[in-house]
This record gives sequence, structure tokens and C-alpha cells, in this order.
Amino acid sequence: MKMVEIPLSEYRRLKEELELLKNTELLRNINKLVDLLYQEKYGLFMGDYTDDLTETVVNEAWTDEPSGWDNV
Repeated sequence: MKMVEIPLSEYRRLKEELELLKNTELLRNINKLVDLLYQEKYGLFMGDYTDDLTETVVNEAWTDEPSGWDNV
């Protein structure tokens, strides 16, 4: 078996990252948050239907009033 040596702090950081990525509830919440932010910014519901994401709709959204999320 080949071994790689890394600092202990890096190993702990990688383990923590891996645990976060395995957390399916967190990933579901992040997906929900992205959908909500997209809907607020562009006035569209993403879901699984993307046929309404035309260039015109997106261009019109840019001319609307600024969103609170613009600076995030």
C-alpha cells in the first residue's frame, strides 16, 4: 500500500470536508437555498423544468430593481 504524508492539521481539515460532503441533509438544504435565491433574483422557479430559461427572460431580469443578493 502506498502512503502519502500530510500535516495533521490538513488531514483533520480534509476529514471535516468529507463529513460535510457526506451530509445529505446539508446538501438538500443548499439545493433548496439555491432554488430560492434564483427564484427571488430572476422571478423564475427552477425546479426540474428549464425550458423557460431563455436569454430574453434572463436579460429582462438584469434590468429589474437590484436584489439584496446582488452583493452576496
